[in-house]
Amino acid sequence: MATIMVVDDAPDVLQTFEDMLTASGYSVLTARGGTEALDILDEGQSIDLLLTDVVMPGLNGFNLARMAKLRRPSLKVLYLTGKHEQTKLLRDKGLKFGKLLTKPIRMGELRHEVAAALSADVCAVDQR
Repeated sequence: MATIMVVDDAPDVLQTFEDMLTASGYSVLTARGGTEALDILDEGQSIDLLLTDVVMPGLNGFNLARMAKLRRPSLKVLYLTGKHEQTKLLRDKGLKFGKLLTKPIRMGELRHEVAAALSADVCAVDQR
């Protein structure tokens, strides 16, 4: 069973994703922001996939993923964002390590994207 760390600063969104992924058979860890997520990574728990919101106070999801990949190069990544945020976010000039998904997302689509990310080779996605 894969372990997924979900990171979002909105508690209700965090709970929804935790419930969806747990119902799909995944082990789920949650963090309410980038700093908390890095603390969890530093604890050494096995984590297969980082599912992170992009727009968060402090450390945004793109920078969180970059820092997480320095700690765990084999970590797979999926990003989440609201539709109204996408244009601004795609201006980020750094490497992306996974697909950008739009919230809200249906459970079936989330299951599909998570399974695809977990089975994919680890690489950066050029979305510049």
